[in-house]
Amino acid sequence: MNQLALRLLITVGTIFGYAAVMAVLGPQYLWLVGLLYIGSVFAITTALGIRAYRRGSLQAREIVKGKLLFEINEKDTNKALEKDREFQEEMRKLNRVFMIYFMAFPIMLIGIWLFPAFQSTIVPAVSASLEQSLGRFLATYFGYVALFAAFTAIFSPLYYFTFRPIQFPIIATDVKIYDTGIVINKNTGLKAPIHVQEYKYIPERKFIELKIGNQLYRIYYKDIEEVHKTLSKMVVVQSPPETKSK
Repeated sequence: MNQLALRLLITVGTIFGYAAVMAVLGPQYLWLVGLLYIGSVFAITTALGIRAYRRGSLQAREIVKGKLLFEINEKDTNKALEKDREFQEEMRKLNRVFMIYFMAFPIMLIGIWLFPAFQSTIVPAVSASLEQSLGRFLATYFGYVALFAAFTAIFSPLYYFTFRPIQFPIIATDVKIYDTGIVINKNTGLKAPIHVQEYKYIPERKFIELKIGNQLYRIYYKDIEEVHKTLSKMVVVQSPPETKSK
């Protein structure tokens, strides 16, 4: 299941789940819904992180059974990184963009301020129109479904289009490339063929960058051309490998 489908499934499940809590307990337990939301986000994030770590570790154990082609350690990485004159400026730009995320707090406050107005308007209107045909409980339940759906429809796109996810590259300081795949930083295994969203080969800056899901893995090496010759044969990309020149 891709990330978009997973997020959509979680969003829909959240709407129906929280609507059930509100319908059963009543509006006076709105604070409980807030706590459940924070708890569920933490639990889902933790579970996905553990799952990804276990999958990567399992693949790493399988990959190391292959033939070792390249081994890049922290010293090799730092030497190549020191010659990348654009790296510091790139990080400064990412940090400046990251500061924009602090503007999310006003949006959250606006949402909290408007929620009671949504609740007093949407829930009675929907439940009144459905009560005769569905009964009081189901009518109230679908009233809260409409409430959370409307709230999500308004604020989720606003948050997404205003605050796009910022991806900081993970600098791989321990890389072993086998004929069976790559092991990055000892516990992340990428088994060949490696499916990536982007593959960037930038010889002037001595690195290769792989975009996999929401992660950016950057491999620095003095002989990055040789690594590229091997690695480019292992990846399956959505767009052709890209070479940038300044």
